[in-house]
Amino acid sequence: MSGVGTVTRPIGVSIIAILMIINAVADIFIGFMLIFSAFGDNPEFVNQITGEAQTASTFFLWFYGAMLIFLGLIFFWLAKLAWIGSATAQVFISVLAVINIVFGFFSLGHGGFVQVLLGLIVVLIVNTNHAKQWFTQVP
Repeated sequence: MSGVGTVTRPIGVSIIAILMIINAVADIFIGFMLIFSAFGDNPEFVNQITGEAQTASTFFLWFYGAMLIFLGLIFFWLAKLAWIGSATAQVFISVLAVINIVFGFFSLGHGGFVQVLLGLIVVLIVNTNHAKQWFTQVP
């Protein structure tokens, strides 16, 4: 039997949770790729601004790979919280989106515009009235 005060999950929140799961899988996969790439010849990457080729150090590969794996686990956790309607998820998603917007301004010439735009969309979706009701529901 459904109660009078039940709130249904907004489609925007569902989409964000699914995208966070996809992002988490990608982060964990890339993180393991970076860690395992340290066992061979360290790869080179090309600086998009200067065109210089630089070799990635083993420490960089291990550190960046571990951070991506950790970030992927955080995204899984946030997706679960968003799916069940936790107020904690709304706060963390909003904070991470704003941080993403700020970092997007530092890389406007290299895809930062898309980063800023997607961050704004996420902030707007999780702060709609229907989403706020979803995140502040009492179990």
